[in-house]
Amino acid sequence: MKKNPSLESLQKKILKLEQEAAKNRELENQFKESEKTYRHIFEHSPVMVYRSNYRGYILDINKAGVHILGYKNRKEIIGMEASRFLYANPDDRRRFQKNINKTGFLRDFETRFRRKDGKIIDVQVTSTARRGKKGKIEGYEGFILDITRRKQAERALLESEKKYRTVAESSLTGIFIHQKKRYCYVNRRLAEMLGYDSPEEIIGKSFWTIVHPDSRPLVKERGLRRENADFLPDHYSFRAIKKDGSSLWCELRATRSTYLGEPAVIGNFIDITQSKIAEEEIRQLSRRIIQAGEKERKRIAADLHDEFGQTLTSLHFDLEAMQKSLPAAFIKEKGKCAGLISKVENLADVLRKTISHLRPDLLDHIGLISALEWYIKEFNQQRPEIKINFQTVGFKKRLSQEIETALYRIGTECLANIKKHANATAVDIILTYSYPWAIFVIRDNGRGYRTTTEGLPLRNTSRGIGLMSMMERAASLHGKIDISSAPRRGTTIRGEIPLL
Repeated sequence: MKKNPSLESLQKKILKLEQEAAKNRELENQFKESEKTYRHIFEHSPVMVYRSNYRGYILDINKAGVHILGYKNRKEIIGMEASRFLYANPDDRRRFQKNINKTGFLRDFETRFRRKDGKIIDVQVTSTARRGKKGKIEGYEGFILDITRRKQAERALLESEKKYRTVAESSLTGIFIHQKKRYCYVNRRLAEMLGYDSPEEIIGKSFWTIVHPDSRPLVKERGLRRENADFLPDHYSFRAIKKDGSSLWCELRATRSTYLGEPAVIGNFIDITQSKIAEEEIRQLSRRIIQAGEKERKRIAADLHDEFGQTLTSLHFDLEAMQKSLPAAFIKEKGKCAGLISKVENLADVLRKTISHLRPDLLDHIGLISALEWYIKEFNQQRPEIKINFQTVGFKKRLSQEIETALYRIGTECLANIKKHANATAVDIILTYSYPWAIFVIRDNGRGYRTTTEGLPLRNTSRGIGLMSMMERAASLHGKIDISSAPRRGTTIRGEIPLL
């Protein structure tokens, strides 16, 4: 039996319709599932999710958006015109629309919204344009983040940075940050101090660019100690080079720190050129005063030797002659003459010691070491309980008269202080010739004392006067004296005088 062609065609159409219907039902189920998933994401997203039409009327918004904007429910917001009720500045809505219409997508657009209570919040918008069938933009949808806290922190940071930048740029001292062997920040004062037109001329340069060759050994030594976290004075001075090649004296204060997460050195420079000039003038004045004092000592010693010495010698001879001229029966008178002769001899001995104290002949004729050995011998005769160990290193020729006099005076002043105050039983003295320095170290095991930052006694002002005179004498020759002491730990005095 033959099949009816029309029936067969009808069955095929019915089968095709059933298949399309099944497919449509599957797509409808997928769409519903997708819509359900979208709605779940939409409702439970922690950030604001919204949909609006082209004119900016809100079509939909999630719970997070309602909460962020301070409303009770979605109904209060839906239908609201964003440019009038949400944007703190309506111009931002126009700027948003202009930018998103160009590409159809806008990321991280920052603006400010007004909440229901009138409070202004900072937000960040990421949106896409929603197009119709003909490609015309019908509206927008996307995510909005509340970035109020971040913006507040940024504004606080900017305000803080502005404040500190104002302080740094208005500072009377030169401020810098040095990192990876280069300047990465320099304030205007430092640029002006070094003769540059702007800080940018220094940024990127090596630190050594501004250090005078004569000061580089000192600065290098201090820098290495800072890198090794060794003890270091919080400031020191050195000569710097200006842009035009001239030099100035500056005081550096620096500390290790971090900058942008990397190790750095932060510090400042103070121009102390005028102070150095004044110090040099004071040093020269002190030097002339000391030289005048030594010259006067020498003159007085010579006068005492010539005038008083000759007078005492003549008196001694006259008394001896008188004693011899008296008859043998005048025993009492001869005894008085003998007593007078003894007093004249004692007076001559006192005069000799006074002259030696004022200006020992050994210092002029034989030199520093012999003069100190003589003084130590005299010292031991008076204080035999104090054992003195005197050593010299490297002395093959004599020093200048001025330096020898300074070292002699420093040494004798130290021993005089030990005799008066230290209650010591042992003293070590080391005198070293180490070109270009003459170094004097004297150490006792006495009672010691509490010191000031300069090493002077904290309370015993009379002892401090002698130490200060030693410091001034060394400073007048561009030298220095360091003093360290502590109660019951003795005292160490170290002096350095340049030989140049």
